[in-house]
Amino acid sequence: MELLTSEDFKNTRIQPEWTAMDYLLEVVRVDQEKMQEQTFMNKKKNGRLKRKLQIQEENNKNKRPITSYPPKPLTPEGLKQHIVENMGGSNCVLVIQKQLFLSDVNPQASRLLIPFSQVESHEFLNESEVERLKNKKAIKACLVEPSMEETEINFKMWDMRKKSMYVVTIS
Repeated sequence: MELLTSEDFKNTRIQPEWTAMDYLLEVVRVDQEKMQEQTFMNKKKNGRLKRKLQIQEENNKNKRPITSYPPKPLTPEGLKQHIVENMGGSNCVLVIQKQLFLSDVNPQASRLLIPFSQVESHEFLNESEVERLKNKKAIKACLVEPSMEETEINFKMWDMRKKSMYVVTIS
């Protein structure tokens, strides 16, 4: 809170018939006007600052990676072994290595997009799986995390106007 100065009373017309109470009321009125003006200016300033920060955050949201990765990784041997021995899998192939962005881990979206352009090879699917995806049906699959914990997922294909992508959602 800022103190009043004589400058704050420059537009005040003092009347000869005022009592001490009138003077006090005028001081209170001027003080309230000054406080309202300061509050308005602070809100305006904060509003501009908040909007500027929102715009910056929106612009940077999909540009900031959550994590980075080395150029060409190999599927870890422990993971391959788990898939073959514990899950009955075979022909392990790397489908995608994707840099994660905030949009990929957004809890409101609850999905991970895999653009076709980033997939190493589409040959990880057999013919019946490809047909199922083309018919807009999901494939139940298992996601193996680095801890070897398994999570059931839905694997789908989305056809956009100019591009297609795979989509992973939790079952």
